[in-house]
Amino acid sequence: KKMYTEALQDNEKLKSRLQDSKQELVRIRSQLEKVTQRQDRISERSTVLETEKREKQALEKRVSDMEEEIKQDAP
Repeated sequence: KKMYTEALQDNEKLKSRLQDSKQELVRIRSQLEKVTQRQDRISERSTVLETEKREKQALEKRVSDMEEEIKQDAP
């Protein structure tokens, strides 16, 4: 009977540890999801910034080309 009682106590301890581990896993998964979403937003911003940079360069080139045309057309 003593062994049975000890086995039950060990079983309860293991159940408690398992429950704690499950709760920690849920917490870690939640943190990972937040970090992943943050990384996705950073990546999206980076893509937008790169697109804006290319558009700005294209506009600057266009302005430069137009200025050159004006210089050539001037008497």
